[in-house]
Amino acid sequence: MSAVFKFSYISSLYLTFCLLLVLALSAKNYDATLCHDDERQALLQFKSGLVDEADRLASWVGETSDCCKWAGLTCDNITGHVHKIHLPGKCDFEFCNTIKECEEAKRQRLRGDISQSILYLKQLEHLDLSCNEFGGLQIPRFMGSLGNLRYLNLSQSSFGGTIPPQLGNLTELEVLCLGSFYDAFESTSIINMQWLSSMRSLRHLDMSGVNLTEASDWFQVINTLPSLAQLHLSRSGLPDIHPNVASLNLTFLSSLDLSGNYFFNSFMPRWIFSITSLVSLDLSGCNLRGPPKSLGNLCNLRHIDMGGNSFQNISLTSLLRSFLDCKSPSLESLHLESSQLSCSLPNQLEQLVNLVHLDLGKNGISGPIPESIGNLSFLRSLNLYGNLISGPIPYSVGGLSSLESLALSPNHLTGTLPEILGQLSKLKYLDLSHNLLTGVVTDVHFSKLIGLKKLYGSGNNLTLRPHHANWVPSFQLESLDISSWDLGPQFPLWLLTQRDLSSAIPECWEKWQSLMFLNLENNNLSGVIPTTMGYLSSLVSLNMCKNKLSGRLPASLMWLNELQILEFASNELVGSIPTWIGTELLDLRILNLRSNSFDGTISHELCYLTAIQILDFAHNNLSGNIPRCFNNFTVLSKKETTEINPDSVFFGFGYGITEIKNSASLVMKGQEYTYSTILGLVMVLDLSGNKLSGNIPVELMALQALQSLK
Repeated sequence: MSAVFKFSYISSLYLTFCLLLVLALSAKNYDATLCHDDERQALLQFKSGLVDEADRLASWVGETSDCCKWAGLTCDNITGHVHKIHLPGKCDFEFCNTIKECEEAKRQRLRGDISQSILYLKQLEHLDLSCNEFGGLQIPRFMGSLGNLRYLNLSQSSFGGTIPPQLGNLTELEVLCLGSFYDAFESTSIINMQWLSSMRSLRHLDMSGVNLTEASDWFQVINTLPSLAQLHLSRSGLPDIHPNVASLNLTFLSSLDLSGNYFFNSFMPRWIFSITSLVSLDLSGCNLRGPPKSLGNLCNLRHIDMGGNSFQNISLTSLLRSFLDCKSPSLESLHLESSQLSCSLPNQLEQLVNLVHLDLGKNGISGPIPESIGNLSFLRSLNLYGNLISGPIPYSVGGLSSLESLALSPNHLTGTLPEILGQLSKLKYLDLSHNLLTGVVTDVHFSKLIGLKKLYGSGNNLTLRPHHANWVPSFQLESLDISSWDLGPQFPLWLLTQRDLSSAIPECWEKWQSLMFLNLENNNLSGVIPTTMGYLSSLVSLNMCKNKLSGRLPASLMWLNELQILEFASNELVGSIPTWIGTELLDLRILNLRSNSFDGTISHELCYLTAIQILDFAHNNLSGNIPRCFNNFTVLSKKETTEINPDSVFFGFGYGITEIKNSASLVMKGQEYTYSTILGLVMVLDLSGNKLSGNIPVELMALQALQSLK
């Protein structure tokens, strides 16, 4: 018996080994030939109808290649059938920061036609063509024949016309996204929504931005979708919100967004507050009247946005009372901006211990900010903008350790700025402007604000006086407006360390007549050049290149008799180049007005600038002849050598010696170079890109020191 048993055991092992070998070979074979020929051909035909400017479908090639490895595709590991096409474009196109980013995002969007060949993909479950650009093409009716689809996303892709009711044949669908969140050019519509009733498995429906003004049955149809968990119908022109209906059958609904639908003179609907499963509710901008019936039924809510409605004569306390009755409020964000609230801030806000975002801006809220606000330790944004709040900023705000954004403008806040604000290390945005704040602001107020990007404080009676004159903050601001502050008597040097500012330049420069160096290059400064800059009588170097300054060069700049460097390149300045530059600024060595919109002629008075080394007027709208007197430039003609090296100037400010390096960005041979250490040795004359006429003066041949003449 033992021999028989041993033979049987060995046979069993052998059979198991053979079976594993067959499976391994089969798996290898599947890996090699996973893609089906007919599906590969269908996909190649689908690609041929598309315009792919960014070459996103570069891998979709070859009559024998494995289409399951192509970009954006997923196949079933066993059958080899394509079950997922995932080709969304750049959905954040409108949020790009530069023209180059916008152009690249646009390139990433597929265009063209959608081929009917995708019907050969019988096992297709997932189709995402969102955020592309189909130029008003109607959603193809044949998509209703993709009967195995569970997921269909065509949102933000510039489709047009009526959404075909044939989509109602997709009875297995769980996610349907046809909305347009931001695309103002997308104009799809639905007249009758009855076809949605067959989608009993639908969990997520997004028709934001779809024109539903004639879809009078929307409410009844939605009530027939028992599995629905997320419903997004914002900005859809819904004809009626049915305020008197008591309840719906949507027992699984967790997210409801009806924002941006203007319901004329309608009351807050009762049925919404019967959906106890809600986690997120957005009714902003709906013009609804009256208080919600009972927020106390919605203890699972984490996000509420009911801004842009009318809660006139309703207090915030009464609005939240029923919600505060929840044993453990889950609320994380509360938005009630522009809701005509007229009340005070209740102490009970501290009970919303999980609150992350609180927006009560543009209401009629009065009274003080309660000390209890400091107990909201998870709060990341607090917006009290545009109210009537009075009293001091409470010291307890120092307890808001997670705060990133604080907006308190404009209100009636009084007193001094609490130094504890400087402990909010995560703060990025601070707006205190247009209040009644007084007192001194020091470096202590900014001590730990390492991430601060935007600071607004104008319209207060504050004095900026750092304890240490050479203090340099750890943050880099993008935008600054403290135009009403007293910044004297010494110029706050830390402002010169901020490289990416975006604001208008204040009229306050008369206070720093001993200032010798000012560099505000490469920011987003806008508006006109302040006339009070003419009071900077000791100024040697002024660099404001690469901003958005407009208007003319103010005549007050002629008082800057010590000026050696004047740079306003790459702005939006207009008018003629003033003659006083040549008659009053006689020590100028660098004059760079490149890439503006100056017009008129080049005046002969500029020939008095005998010490000039760099004269750059390129890319303006200058006309007329080149002055023949340019041979008066004694440095450029080697009649005089440079005595002052402007690339490294040492300025004393009374509290020590600070070395400040000058630099200039110049275009040489079509390339932009930044010169600093050898700036004093560079000799350039550039008048290119204008509308100058006449002959080139032979006197230019005398400028033997020139390294670049254009």
